[in-house]
Amino acid sequence: MNVVYTSLFKVAVSHSYYASNICECMSYKASATTEKILSKYGIVLRNEHDGFEIYTTANQSIETFLTYITNVAGHTAFEFEGVANDQNFYNFTNIPINNVGVLTYESNQTIAEASSTTIQLQETFVPSNTAANALKVTIYFDDIIRLQQTNDHVQFGIQLQARKTQWNYYIINNSNQEYNQLEIQSTDENIQFSDATEVTLQNNQKALRFTSNTSQIPLKNEVTYQFNLINTRKTIAGERKEIIIKGLPIPNPQNISIQNDHTIASLMYVYI
Repeated sequence: MNVVYTSLFKVAVSHSYYASNICECMSYKASATTEKILSKYGIVLRNEHDGFEIYTTANQSIETFLTYITNVAGHTAFEFEGVANDQNFYNFTNIPINNVGVLTYESNQTIAEASSTTIQLQETFVPSNTAANALKVTIYFDDIIRLQQTNDHVQFGIQLQARKTQWNYYIINNSNQEYNQLEIQSTDENIQFSDATEVTLQNNQKALRFTSNTSQIPLKNEVTYQFNLINTRKTIAGERKEIIIKGLPIPNPQNISIQNDHTIASLMYVYI
């Protein structure tokens, strides 16, 4: 006998940190209470590369099936948890930097998008000292029933945003080369770096610091902007610019720091 699976709904989870805009670091599971519902009523949770989908083997209408569960078991919603498998998730995601908590989403709290067939869920950060998971998603039976009446396939969407930081490059000259005037050149006119400031690092090394100042740049897992380290040389014919490093490295999300003015900065140390 063939078992036919029918989709109840899907939750697609996106993240602007990734070039794919898919949250590549998350796996999903049902809460303990919902897991009992899934097991008892033949409902299947399937993890997918861009989120998760819920299927049922029930041969009656979705409305009849979910109403039955409510009447018999008293449940009115499914609850799911998102587990981050990258320890830097809390660094590269735009959430309060010093607070422990959970990003929560509910199917009755949505963001209106007229041109999309995906129902975008509104984000709420809930502080919690006992937070074990990154996400909590609640999908109410009433919303599934309502949306199934007008959609062949019900899909909810979650859009996570990358954290924006001030980018600070520390250029350390370990060579015998002399550089007259170093600067960082941006290929994006909206992002400009400060002139060099000489600083002493914690290990007593001298470095030149360049900062993006008020330009807050989103963290990415791949190069999006190109920043070049340029030196201006003085020659007989006049000044001449030369590229020392074409394409400076992008920040490691592990290396972020809260500055004295409460700015969140990404720190990069570059040796030349």
